[in-house]
Amino acid sequence: MRIGLNIFRRNVYSSKVFKVANSEALGASLSPSEEEVRIIDDLPFFRKCSLRPESGGTKSRKAYLDRKLPKVRKLFRNEQNPAFLSYDLPKELPNPYLDAQARAKINPVNGTTEYAGTARLSVTKLLTKRWCELREAYDIYSQVPIYEHGQVSVGRREHQRLEDEAHVTPSNAEILKEELTAEIPQDAVHTLAENWFQTIIRLLALFQTGQAREILCHGYLSSKDCALDGNVAEEDAVLVSGIIDHLLLKRRNTAELKPTSLLAGNCSEHDLQRIVHDLNAAVRNSNEELEIIVSDVKTRSSRTIPQQTSVVKASKIQVMYYRYFLEELSKDVAQTYERLLMNARKRGIDLDAPINAAKLVVLMETSPVIARDMQRLQKGFPIGFAPFDDFHESSMTSRCEYDLESFQGVIENADTHERYYEYFTKWKTPLTLRYFAARLAQMYNHVGPLLSKNLMIEYYSGSTNFHSISFEYDPEDIKHHSTQSALFWFGKRKIEPIKPTVRNMLTYCKYCDYEQICLWRKQGSDMCKGLGKELQALHPNESVVQTN
Repeated sequence: MRIGLNIFRRNVYSSKVFKVANSEALGASLSPSEEEVRIIDDLPFFRKCSLRPESGGTKSRKAYLDRKLPKVRKLFRNEQNPAFLSYDLPKELPNPYLDAQARAKINPVNGTTEYAGTARLSVTKLLTKRWCELREAYDIYSQVPIYEHGQVSVGRREHQRLEDEAHVTPSNAEILKEELTAEIPQDAVHTLAENWFQTIIRLLALFQTGQAREILCHGYLSSKDCALDGNVAEEDAVLVSGIIDHLLLKRRNTAELKPTSLLAGNCSEHDLQRIVHDLNAAVRNSNEELEIIVSDVKTRSSRTIPQQTSVVKASKIQVMYYRYFLEELSKDVAQTYERLLMNARKRGIDLDAPINAAKLVVLMETSPVIARDMQRLQKGFPIGFAPFDDFHESSMTSRCEYDLESFQGVIENADTHERYYEYFTKWKTPLTLRYFAARLAQMYNHVGPLLSKNLMIEYYSGSTNFHSISFEYDPEDIKHHSTQSALFWFGKRKIEPIKPTVRNMLTYCKYCDYEQICLWRKQGSDMCKGLGKELQALHPNESVVQTN
């Protein structure tokens, strides 16, 4: 489509120029350049031609709809209008979180609650009104993954490119993975250990280089009070996780978005315990000079920002959630440590499961910053974080065995084996998720004092950041939004679809999977048609626009 439009534009422009100048040579010289063609591409008329949605007749999309729509029809059947979907929550399944997302079931043997689905939410799932909440409800109850069109794949690749540029994986770590004779576990324990480890070293990179990407954050939503965070009891707490696209450390009181370092030199060879200690003074002394901007990256197929106000507003709310979570995680380091442990428990992960030796050496090869800590654990020395140290000093943990003697043959390369040979012994303190939670809690603690009230959304097309939106953080906005979202997710309010206006139906309904079977849209369309007839009767001599 793009090539055809380019040829069309060139022909149109060249033809017009030729007729005006009556000269073949002049017509050729005034044919639009590549840069001019790009500008023409971004004009509204041609943009609409280029961005026409994928045909619903493609096999993959048809298979997707054939799988999803019957499920939604069954759950949202409207008795008065069987051909259309009801816009009320199913009476038998009135709680979107418990009935569709987590799919909670009571074990008849022991009476415990078990989950067949995902017993947690993400920040993006809280944005139920970013498009239309009714469509969101249908998708949630369908339990069918959202269809991934081409632009989603393009956006994922662009996010990966930005991440790879900011955080380069050492080649020696990749080589080591190939050399290991033992397979690195890919279970939930080791995946979470990797994610927490990466967040630790990326927050360290934030203070060292002035920016970091793909940073984990989380909070808790009370299913009882529909409130965000606070002193929510664990049994009522629903985990809400998020991944921050971009953190930028810059100088305050300047519009220049230039990454600024807080820590001098390369910290990768240093002791993490020492770095955490030094950061206390560094952050305190730089609080009035530096600030951390929380930003989200949005990828677009063309250099335009969304025209729908609900989409832009949802993007701003999304960044506010990230800002809120980071501030909460930075307030009390001991409490954050416990919140991280609860995070793992909410995922059904064993906090005291030992980290595999192969995984251990790969982490140390990725960043030697944890090597000194590993020596402390091996010898049973404290790491300098009381909640962690006190736990392992208790008699309850004396039975935890972490013996790596049998892993001496895991590394075949002689030089690499020599570097890590000392660790293949019996450790006095086991390496578990508790260690990563401890150091991550300490790193979060240093972010809070520098958090800026200014937030940002970065729009990318291709590899170009063509536009950025800056706006202020509003804690009251987040409080209101999170409560409204919680009321929906926990079945304490009705679904709130888009307003049934002609503009909304043309903008939102046009590209919706449920357009032809949505009762809300049908009734809204009928209402608009009826209003058009009434206006025509009142003003018979004037033309009235009717909807089809």
